[in-house]
Amino acid sequence: MTQKTISLNEKAYKILRKFKKDKESYSDLIIRLCDVQEKKENEDILLKYIGVFKDNSDYWEQVEKEIQKERDLHLTSEENI
Repeated sequence: MTQKTISLNEKAYKILRKFKKDKESYSDLIIRLCDVQEKKENEDILLKYIGVFKDNSDYWEQVEKEIQKERDLHLTSEENI
């Protein structure tokens, strides 16, 4: 495995050291922290859309009914094959 050397100022090092678990390498720590950040960003994206359709709930109920009708038709036609 290739290794790269990076420099950190004292403050960054102390912060990383505080989050580092016993027997965890600094590489593993950085990967873990980046994974946590990526998951949080994805959650933030999803949270942005919660409730976006609530103002048009009647419209979306109709859309759901149409989708269900199409699914039912598709399932019925497969059963006849």
